[in-house]
Amino acid sequence: MFDSTPLTLDEIADQCRALTHAVIELDNPVAKEVLTFVLAERLELLAVTLQSQEVPETDNGVSA
Repeated sequence: MFDSTPLTLDEIADQCRALTHAVIELDNPVAKEVLTFVLAERLELLAVTLQSQEVPETDNGVSA
């Protein structure tokens, strides 16, 4: 079933861990390639999500 609720940071990180484990453990090169691609997408989502949650700083380096 599809759930359109945005993922939390913990959920994205859990997906990345699971995909990493699968890529390491699998012997099938095609499956590894596909999962590596999905992992790259999840890592990009994680980076974008982290960047969007950063607190902006003022010119003197103090958090606003």
